[in-house]
Amino acid sequence: MYFDFYSNIIRILFSVRIKAPVYMPQKRQLREEQIIQASISLFAEKGFLGVRMSDIAKNCEISMGTIYSHFAAKEDLLMACATTIVARKMTLFRSIIESGIPVMQRIVTSLISSWLISQHHQDLIEMVHLSLMPSIWKRAKQEHVSKQIMLHESFFELAQPLILEMLSNEFNNYTHLDRTERESLALQFNHGVWGLCVGLNSTAQSGMAAAYSREPEACSYHLFSTNVIHFLQGYGWKEKDPQAFFDRCREKATVILAQDPWFACPETSEQGTVA
Repeated sequence: MYFDFYSNIIRILFSVRIKAPVYMPQKRQLREEQIIQASISLFAEKGFLGVRMSDIAKNCEISMGTIYSHFAAKEDLLMACATTIVARKMTLFRSIIESGIPVMQRIVTSLISSWLISQHHQDLIEMVHLSLMPSIWKRAKQEHVSKQIMLHESFFELAQPLILEMLSNEFNNYTHLDRTERESLALQFNHGVWGLCVGLNSTAQSGMAAAYSREPEACSYHLFSTNVIHFLQGYGWKEKDPQAFFDRCREKATVILAQDPWFACPETSEQGTVA
């Protein structure tokens, strides 16, 4: 089984053991979903540190005892919120990866979609990033940690065949490799490109990129696209005008996000449908 950037952090550094998901009665599950949705809204509005468990109980019109019967601590609840966000991103990326557009467009559109989400929904992505910190997940129930790890692994496995196809058909550098060698190279690419994107997204989200330009959004996009282009070229991408290719993929990503109720960006809400 392949492991992605996020699950490696938790598995290797902190040795979390994955358990199979625990299924619960429908009424309890609906209550838990209500708590998670309310918590996402409150964390997005006030930040993780600005929200108390009593605020969430009041918002849901339930008792503190009911909250704690579902979640061991506020950190546990944050982990469940992050898992919900990751699951929604997984659905979005699956639709791109399984679409009929050419392989390089699917890869670049997925990467740009991740970047756009991080820029326009910083509150949601902050929850995901916080959930990866040991001070958070060590206070979460193992079943909630395991669900997030399994989601990341599922996405990583979904992307792996696409990357193998890219290495085999789009680049000419690797025709001499056998399948085992190509799979190893694809694994390295998968780790590397998503690790790069997480780092660039975090830099832009922190506001550090804005220090270099009076147009922060343009600067962060330039920082993102330039570095990812260089990464792809390092693997042998020979696109004549890579920036124009990225701009076309950004247009497609913008249209896709405009149709998503979670991740639609303000300036993309009037976009049309995907061809």
